[in-house]
Amino acid sequence: MPPELRRTNINAGAMSWTRRQFLKSTIGVSATSALAGCTVLGLEDEEEPLFDGPAIDEGEFTDFNARYYDVAIDESTQFPHSFVRNGVPSGETDPLSIAYRLQYLLDQVGRAPTIETILDHLLLAQVDDQPPRNYRNMLPRLAFTAGAPGFEPATRDYSFVHNALLSSRVAMAAEAFRGTRIETLALTYLERQKEGYNRVLAQTDSGFLPVFANAGLFGVDPEGMNLLFGGFWDAVAFVLSYFIGGTQHISDPEVGPATWRAMIDAQNTYAGEHPASTTASVILHSPLARNGSAFQYFQPLLSLDADALSSSMAGALYNVLFSFLDAAVYDRVPGIYSAGPHAGGFLVDNGLNRLAARQRNHGSQESIVTIDALAAAMRLFAVDSDERLTLRGWIALYASVQGSTGLRGYYSGMSKDGSPVTAMYARQNGAMILFNSTASSYLDGFLAANDRPTLRSLVSDVELTYNGSPIQRVQSPLPLPIRHERLFTFR
Repeated sequence: MPPELRRTNINAGAMSWTRRQFLKSTIGVSATSALAGCTVLGLEDEEEPLFDGPAIDEGEFTDFNARYYDVAIDESTQFPHSFVRNGVPSGETDPLSIAYRLQYLLDQVGRAPTIETILDHLLLAQVDDQPPRNYRNMLPRLAFTAGAPGFEPATRDYSFVHNALLSSRVAMAAEAFRGTRIETLALTYLERQKEGYNRVLAQTDSGFLPVFANAGLFGVDPEGMNLLFGGFWDAVAFVLSYFIGGTQHISDPEVGPATWRAMIDAQNTYAGEHPASTTASVILHSPLARNGSAFQYFQPLLSLDADALSSSMAGALYNVLFSFLDAAVYDRVPGIYSAGPHAGGFLVDNGLNRLAARQRNHGSQESIVTIDALAAAMRLFAVDSDERLTLRGWIALYASVQGSTGLRGYYSGMSKDGSPVTAMYARQNGAMILFNSTASSYLDGFLAANDRPTLRSLVSDVELTYNGSPIQRVQSPLPLPIRHERLFTFR
């Protein structure tokens, strides 16, 4: 265990404290380690706490993971490397990694020169109508090169979802630096994308934005973004609000909000019912995600405030989180099922099977556990809440596994037998940095200034139902992390 994870355990012995007494007794207790304050978590009616280690200190957790950028930034472009594996940067970047890097910089003081450099190079990366490639001014993965402009397309495939996320963060920069060259660069970047987003929406038979496209074939994936929890629903909402309308392909600006309303309709927000694995008396009503992966629910919260969610949305996400943690207790693992590194690559179709939208023929694997979505989920709760303390304890349990951290932050995932993958992915690292981000407020400010529906207004319209009734938050506290010695002892 590296020195950054030094901690002082509090041994509860055999004292028969209730869960509430354990939680309340630990708030405010801290240690001097670089990563973890020391708090003890317990479970009602158990003689000893489930987890007898510390809960992470949020500030130290953020600072430790931000060290990723010390070694994973391309000097000339200021783009982040997509991942670091076995200590070696990937040599590539991608829209999602750049997006989170931009939001991180917006949370910092005095980073305008770096933001300007990134936007300069984003404009250089846009390609439109240059046969045989046409990216519609969207970005694919980019490979770093020695010559100008410092990169080249690594593939002809690209993701509209990931580009949507980057577009939203560029909009944040425009709002944060009004009246400056940064705003001019950001608005230029966004304006170049407008025709592309409108064209593909107008030409897609499903009536929804496609998920993927190929620049060489000038074709798009027939599968549309027609499932709310299909991944980065916040970014999709931004695109539909800001970009759609006012072009030769789609003139009516109301088409975007109408598409959002169709996306959040009951037929595209499937929900299921299942009992908890560890407490049969708890019945959970939860919305289903494309493949049941935790990031599809929680990473979009990085651009939203918790009070923007409707009551049914907040309650539904609580139930989802409960389901993930309940499964983690049952499987004796220190994290939740979400996309993560696996077998030399990145496995997206990794999630909790009971939360996968099989109505759309999507299944999932339950192979990798991660904590980045847990970090993002902390935005659902007040800083001093029991729920947030519980999540901090789960993250600390993950940290207690030997080999779970590197010198520059937490590794991005581990197998169900407790074998960490020595890789750090920027898309996960970002979620472990941005969970307390305030730059999200710039996005709604940008949309309001452009007289477009804000994310707050769009998300507040979401009503998630099960059998026609709004989903209610289950009246049970979140499952607490198990004791370290119980980890990986499969049933």
